[in-house]
Amino acid sequence: MLLAVEISGSQLTIEDVVAVARHHAPVELGPSVEERMRCTRRIVDDAVKRGDRVYGLTTSVGAKTGLELQHRHLAEFNRRILRTHHVGHGPLASEDIVRATMVILLNAMASGSPGVRPELARVIVDALNSRRTVAVHLRGSMGQSDMSSMSDLALGLFEDMDLIPGEGLALVNSSAFSTALGALALADLAALLDSFTLVGALSMEGYAANPSIVTEAALISRPFSGLQTHGRRVRAYLEGSYLWQQGGPRHLQDPLCFRSIPLIHGAAADGLAHARGQVAIELNAAQCNPVVSQRENRLVAAANFDMVSLTMALDFARLAFSPVVTSSTERLAKMTDSFWSGLSAGLVEEDGVGATGFNGVALFHKSITSEARLLTVPLVGELSSSSHSNGNMDRASMAALGGRRAAELVELCRSIAAMELLVAAQAAELRGRTPLGAGTGALFELVRERVPFAQAGHPPPHIEPLLDFVTTELPGFVTEAAEAHA
Repeated sequence: MLLAVEISGSQLTIEDVVAVARHHAPVELGPSVEERMRCTRRIVDDAVKRGDRVYGLTTSVGAKTGLELQHRHLAEFNRRILRTHHVGHGPLASEDIVRATMVILLNAMASGSPGVRPELARVIVDALNSRRTVAVHLRGSMGQSDMSSMSDLALGLFEDMDLIPGEGLALVNSSAFSTALGALALADLAALLDSFTLVGALSMEGYAANPSIVTEAALISRPFSGLQTHGRRVRAYLEGSYLWQQGGPRHLQDPLCFRSIPLIHGAAADGLAHARGQVAIELNAAQCNPVVSQRENRLVAAANFDMVSLTMALDFARLAFSPVVTSSTERLAKMTDSFWSGLSAGLVEEDGVGATGFNGVALFHKSITSEARLLTVPLVGELSSSSHSNGNMDRASMAALGGRRAAELVELCRSIAAMELLVAAQAAELRGRTPLGAGTGALFELVRERVPFAQAGHPPPHIEPLLDFVTTELPGFVTEAAEAHA
């Protein structure tokens, strides 16, 4: 049974989000959370009683910010603000994205910053622990709060609950949905990068590449953290490989798609580390406006809904994968081309019919790599409109789109890694050099348990078994292999 994730308002991690969203770990409120929420709620209630002029509490929002609300209309305003922004349509988010959104919103409530009652937090706790589902649309956020997506969630969770002043705005004026997309995608991208490194090591054996690139002398000459981590992993995966023997490598200098594996994957790892650091902060940062300060006993207007930091982090993470996937497709091209590999054209011995072997796989690989590369284009410079809400909403961070594109990139990268793995195993077996490395040899055996070697006259095996393997089993295998050689 999974341990419960304690929600404190300040210590939520990406790993916690994944545990709750995908593994249904239970959640519980920390011991001081409800008292903190009651304290900040009293600050909100006192502001209402005094008649303070506070955005979204005693005034309307957006284009009608200057409109002061009469006390008798406050409850209805909170209900209408949810329905006004309930405009989502099109595809629905998956269950794990919705659950991740819930736990991030719950953590924000627990911090006290939105000033909502503990009763709202208990509803989310019950929904998560009972695995209650809510329909939330993927589209509808411009990255200055996920108002449409959050209205889906709020109406689904609190349709039968009376909201009091400020709670309606607190529910829609949140970027929990964008943050959820980003947190889950970063977890997936980190696992995929580790997988690409192991698959790349097997490709080196399929190509008979020179392993001097991962010697300690080479790695310490460029003291980047990611480079050294991934370079040492390649070296560990190739421990005992024929590549280290006299006459093992075919060339002194290989094409850069092989020669630069530790540099390319290391740079991606450093980029992901920065992005994860930014998202780790975002998971525990206030996203509301106004923000309730328990220390100063007041509500403060802020632009906490602007997700520019999240958008830039996701841009950086996606961009880091552009050289990873383009180098992967070059390795496939080199392995299937007899001029470069020294093996049979298309990696299948000729039987007189002239079939092209794995060349079709390489071409498909190139096409989806091009598609993946287009998903890495930065979004932070985009601006949807300069005139929305009488000019108040004059910029857009596009954070939710950044998260969606990161999720799409994950799906394509799984196919890209699976196809390289298929080709690398064929090349390694066709070359016939032994032994393979400690890590690459174990990986090769797992591949052969799922797909056969393509003999002369046989087509390449279908990718589906390896795609399933890359998606569900390879991340765990890589983690174990990395820990064994740490």
